[in-house]
Amino acid sequence: MNIIWEQEWDRIYKDQGEVQFDVLPTVIVAADIFKRNGCKTIMDLGCGTGRHSIYLAQKGFKVYATDISETGLKITKSKAENLNLSNIEVKQHDMRDIPFADNSFDGILCVWTTGHGTLDDSCKNVNEIYRLLKPNGIAVIDYVSIYDENYGKGKEIEKDTFVNNVEGEENIPHHYSTTEELKELYSNFSHIEITPIDYHFFDNYGGKHTIKAFVVISIK
Repeated sequence: MNIIWEQEWDRIYKDQGEVQFDVLPTVIVAADIFKRNGCKTIMDLGCGTGRHSIYLAQKGFKVYATDISETGLKITKSKAENLNLSNIEVKQHDMRDIPFADNSFDGILCVWTTGHGTLDDSCKNVNEIYRLLKPNGIAVIDYVSIYDENYGKGKEIEKDTFVNNVEGEENIPHHYSTTEELKELYSNFSHIEITPIDYHFFDNYGGKHTIKAFVVISIK
């Protein structure tokens, strides 16, 4: 591919602006888990245009909204300023190499993000999440499942990973996970729960879609 796929997100946000607005049910559950466990500092990893960073900040958390897309972060920062939310900080970085110190966060949220890339990308991401979490820190992360309707479409570039299979994200690799794979990915964590979920949503043109995924709740 001639295009570096990570840069595709900046193009998407420049072309379309905010592509989703509703807070996902996984995030509502995550905020409750973070609150019940006394978490105060949360990283929203792969925050996009910040819909979930805003939600978490409004719930009283100190939020670090991070993404590889400069455009997404500009939109996030603008929304936070318009809402007078001073408890959000934004930072641009690659999720496989995160420029924060070890044991920095009580909780990490990462939704609708980790399925983009290869399995090796996910491994690097999980290693970074483990490093960044404080002892007993909690991560809530989702992964698109092999049962999703887009699995098997497009060109398979490695096992369970395809390009040109999701409309609007043709240049971005999409990896599809199994529960066995996720258990292995999170084997360093002291506790892990894996729950299947169906996300139902509408695109900007009114089309209805479903994503079949797994939600992983893990404790360092």
